[in-house]
Parts: sequence; C-alpha cells; structure tokens
Amino acid sequence: MEKLFIPSSPDTPEINFDNSTGKFSITGRSYPSDTPSFFQPINTWLNEYILNPNKIIVLEINIEYFHSVSIKFLTNIITKLINLNSPEISVTVVWYTEDDDDDNIDLGKSIERDTNFNFTYIVLEEE
Repeated sequence: MEKLFIPSSPDTPEINFDNSTGKFSITGRSYPSDTPSFFQPINTWLNEYILNPNKIIVLEINIEYFHSVSIKFLTNIITKLINLNSPEISVTVVWYTEDDDDDNIDLGKSIERDTNFNFTYIVLEEE
C-alpha cells in the first residue's frame, strides 16, 4: 500500500495520508463541484488502510473552508479513523484554527460532538 497524496487546488484540500508513519493531514479549502468524486479515492484508500492500521494514528486538520457537503465526507474520514481507537491503537485528531476564526472552531466542536471523540485544538498565530 502506498501513501495517498492529492495536491490542493483552488477548490480542493491537500490530502496527505502516510500509511508508513500513521500521519494523516487535510489542509486547505474544500468546495469541489463534484464532492463525492473527489472524496471517493480517499474513502477507498481508507477502507484498505483500516485493515492494517498503524499503532499510532494522528489526523491533522487545518482547513480554511469546507462547504456542507464536504463536511459530511470529512466527518466520515474522521469516524473511520477514530473507530480504530482501542487499547492497541492510539488515534489523535488535531484541529488547527486561527484564534479569531469562530466558524472553524465551531465546525471542529460540532464534528467532535457528532463523533463523540475529543479533539486536540491548536491555535495558529497570525502572521
């Protein structure tokens, strides 16, 4: 199994899922015109990955904007990974946000409630 890397575009996030390290990141904006088609290869890759996961998994999410359809797919990705959390497998979800981005913080908190899994929040310093 090879790592999954999808470069960002103006309307899709960068996806960098490294099965050799257990580090996964989603960065950028997500409002593709065909959301299911964009997320389909990610879902397929995750379905294979969960058959032989790392002992430590860290999912880092640093998003500027996700439209409502993308949020459903993002929640699905998070759910697949946190379902692996067990005494043998440690899963951490790190949510990056800017201090003044209340919408982003609210989105993270909403997904956290929906998945019933505690996220780690990191506030990015403005440049």
